[in-house]
Amino acid sequence: MLKPLGLRVNYIMDIASYDELAQTSEAACTSAFCHTLGSYFATALEQEFGVPQIKAPQPYGFAGTDAWLRAVAKQVGKEKEAEEYIASEHERVKPKIEELKKKLKGVNGFVLTGSSYAHGLISVLRDLGVTVDGSVVFHHDPVYDGGYEEQNTLKTLVENYGDIPHFTVSKTQPFQLPALLKRVKADFIIIRHNGLAPNAARMGIPSFAIGDEHFPVGYDGLIRVGEAIIEVLARKKMNQVLKRHVELPYSDWWLSQKDPFILAKHPEILDEEAEEGQE
Repeated sequence: MLKPLGLRVNYIMDIASYDELAQTSEAACTSAFCHTLGSYFATALEQEFGVPQIKAPQPYGFAGTDAWLRAVAKQVGKEKEAEEYIASEHERVKPKIEELKKKLKGVNGFVLTGSSYAHGLISVLRDLGVTVDGSVVFHHDPVYDGGYEEQNTLKTLVENYGDIPHFTVSKTQPFQLPALLKRVKADFIIIRHNGLAPNAARMGIPSFAIGDEHFPVGYDGLIRVGEAIIEVLARKKMNQVLKRHVELPYSDWWLSQKDPFILAKHPEILDEEAEEGQE
């Protein structure tokens, strides 16, 4: 994606060599695909070595990718080349995106990952015409998840793609998930951690586990995600069969609740339930 701008990428990951790490102080700029995990490293390079940090949304979906490329191009004086590349890429991928949107019409998705990554994935899904009414993110801290206004991924998502009616920040409340999935009527979920897949499978919902966070990046990422969802939905019948033979450990009362925070607002309910159980 950055070759058209004449840039050579020094790609830093967990197994980067000493030489690769040493080169980072010489970069024209630094960009991270996840503000939550990459912002610390990028900020240190900016503060200690004067390497500018790209202050832009992440390159997920059309809006995010366009903004990210323009921010990089502005930093290195390649605005003209970036606009030409963006226009040509839109023209290249949009016919395929329109084809995928027809196949995914009426499909409801659900995203269950880390915060900024979830925001990017929801952008991709909505560009594909997939309805996303709900999401659970494991954390939310706009100060540490990228400290610049341009890196406010939740704001970018809402401004470009609209609100998420059932949006929950929670990591340690698994008993909320079945009721939430029932409320949003999800056809599939995207998860980052395979251990969560059985929770959805017991409700007849197939999971799309993304281990590689770069799978949805850029314009081709839209196509990759769309094609993967179609394959995931092809497994839905197996999950529906599983649902018929599995009983959830939750009461009908709990699964019918519309407010996921009812126990926090009315803790006396737990005392009442305990008293009924003793009787």
